[in-house]
Amino acid sequence: MGENGDNNYYYNNYDYNKAHNELDPHVAMAGTALILGLASIPLCFFLNIGVVIGGIAIVMALLSKGTMEKFLPQARRAVIFGILGIVLGYSVMIYDVHKVLTDPQYHEQLNQMSQQMNGVSFDDMLKEIGVSLDGN
Repeated sequence: MGENGDNNYYYNNYDYNKAHNELDPHVAMAGTALILGLASIPLCFFLNIGVVIGGIAIVMALLSKGTMEKFLPQARRAVIFGILGIVLGYSVMIYDVHKVLTDPQYHEQLNQMSQQMNGVSFDDMLKEIGVSLDGN
């Protein structure tokens, strides 16, 4: 509750100062978790790094609570952004796998890239482990 009876936070309010004290390790960890959660959203488009960073943000936000009764505002936002980064990262991964398996142009491009990088096409690697995409 703010000092005027409303729910606004003021600088001389105890709750505001507790949530924004940079010297408190819980606040610093929640702030770091918030930054990682925000970074996980755009990074989910690059090698699924966003999934890992989103998970780290969630863990750090949970650890920042410590023995406090409630989460800090930064920690709540970090959990939300971390979950969003994880969901978006897995969605991008599922879309990419679906696109490679259903679109012949992307499948051929994957075979060419695999041939250049590994010396064996992607289809040949799948045949070596006993998987066939043709249904045979």
